[in-house]
Amino acid sequence: MGLVYVVTGATGGLGVEFIKQLSKRGDTVIACARNTEKSEELKALIDGKTVHAVTLDTVNVDSVKQAAKQIQQIAPEGIDVLINNSGAYGARGHDIMHNPASNYIQAFETNVGGTSNVTQALVPLLRERSTRVIVNISSIMGSIDLNSVRGGSPELKKAFADSTAYRVSKTAENMLTREFAAYLDEEDFVVIAMHPGWVQTSMGGDQAPTTPEQSISGMLSVIDKRSKDMNGTFVTFEGESIPW
Repeated sequence: MGLVYVVTGATGGLGVEFIKQLSKRGDTVIACARNTEKSEELKALIDGKTVHAVTLDTVNVDSVKQAAKQIQQIAPEGIDVLINNSGAYGARGHDIMHNPASNYIQAFETNVGGTSNVTQALVPLLRERSTRVIVNISSIMGSIDLNSVRGGSPELKKAFADSTAYRVSKTAENMLTREFAAYLDEEDFVVIAMHPGWVQTSMGGDQAPTTPEQSISGMLSVIDKRSKDMNGTFVTFEGESIPW
């Protein structure tokens, strides 16, 4: 018998690929998004048996509460794995000297507030089963240690300079991961932040070296091989540790 997964941001490139690969394994997947009709790929996968669709706006508390009720109806015995995949990049084209506060707020609302809203709402359903895994899709761009002031190609420097709001929000999401990991540690939860790689999606661009298929396959392998000592860690889609 497969596990029960909840995946947010299910209409995006990574989200749809999560649904594809999980459904092929025989797991039950609950795909969550603000508009589940947005993706034709996702619509084709929804069968109401192993793949279910739930409307969920992560930054709207009422929407999250309503979605949690629907998820409980679909999975009355609880869920095994929550993948917080929903995220926002924020407006591009601003270096740190010209980045308005509204860009930070936009990125934080989804990447921190949305992740927190969904996790708070679904922890009770995770407690119903023994698996108890929460994966927050983060980014290596949120690593403070790897934010070097020197070195790197001009293209990389420009990409990083253009990503200040996103980077800061992902650093905060990493701390949120640690906070949930500490809070839930005695209940044998495994809460991790995971870097999906630089992936060929609308956010990553066509020049990215990693396909969605490779990224999701790697992340699911890491989830499958998880251990209790991974609680509160930050890893790549290949399972390598990332400095905070």
